[in-house]
Amino acid sequence: MRLIALDAIRFFAAFAVVLYHYISRKESLAYPFAAEFTKYGYLGVPLFFIISGFVIALSANNRTAIEFAISRFTRLYPTLWICAIFTAAATSILSGEQHSIAKIAANFTLLNEYLGYDDIDGVYWTLKAELKFYALIFIFLVFGIYEKHKIWLSIWLFSTILYTFTAQPFFMGWFITPHYSSFFIAGIALYLLRQNKDKPYSYVILAVSITISLIKGFQQVSGFIPSPTEEERIVATGIIFSFFIVMYMITNKDIPIRNQRLVMLLGALTYPLYLIHNMAGKAIIDYFSTSAEDERVLIPLTIAFIILMSFLIHIYLEKPASRIIKNRLTSLYKKAKSTLPISIPIK
Repeated sequence: MRLIALDAIRFFAAFAVVLYHYISRKESLAYPFAAEFTKYGYLGVPLFFIISGFVIALSANNRTAIEFAISRFTRLYPTLWICAIFTAAATSILSGEQHSIAKIAANFTLLNEYLGYDDIDGVYWTLKAELKFYALIFIFLVFGIYEKHKIWLSIWLFSTILYTFTAQPFFMGWFITPHYSSFFIAGIALYLLRQNKDKPYSYVILAVSITISLIKGFQQVSGFIPSPTEEERIVATGIIFSFFIVMYMITNKDIPIRNQRLVMLLGALTYPLYLIHNMAGKAIIDYFSTSAEDERVLIPLTIAFIILMSFLIHIYLEKPASRIIKNRLTSLYKKAKSTLPISIPIK
């Protein structure tokens, strides 16, 4: 099952983040009117997490833990490696920022903070949130409890509610991202509704997770908009609510899409676009601009360039690299599975 409309929403979310980083930078005055709208572009991230909840629940269905791990590894890492090199090169050349081989290698793992190295690009924090989510689903698959959604979803949602109001359990952040858990959970609930699984329960989970998401969205505005007003907080919360309405419509009804190939391509460009736009794009704008007038020209040119680079990365690097690695890992898995004693199951 593939919902083409999700590709369009995914690209919309990525493009909103791009506009937020380029136009709504605190020091940027290139598009002051547009900035009043693009300042909410950071909300593309929680939209990503809702989509991820749905897609990962779908991806894990009828897969073993190893098959799921291979799928997620080849989706997440090869593109990350390519884009990390691109960003490191661009910022070194244009901004003079130095990246050691050790730092780049540490970023390749997404465990760089544990190894004492900063992110090459600040947007990588979202990948770490995704990675923790993948790891959680992987564990459920390993122990054969993934299909018992009522148990682990209820525990996860209860822990998220508790953390939202008491910051407990304090250790929750060690294995999952508590501040955005409700968005992932909502996505999973949408998947269950799509599959007609436990509808009354799924609706309750969806309603509660939406409520927590709106509370978190209201609270988190100050982390992205300097000194937000009450009106800005309300607008941000309203936008998040609109995301849930759109996602409910998309995931519960097949929406006809024209130009499916184009939409699917835009969806495919989302990941490299997200990974390379921030530090590399800002470095380009800052290097060539000396005034707001320069930025007005450079911002659209940079957007066009970054989209072009995302296309080239996707077609000539991401697709072949991911395919080769996935085929190799799948082959090794099948070989290992066939040589293991029958009495030792691989879940």
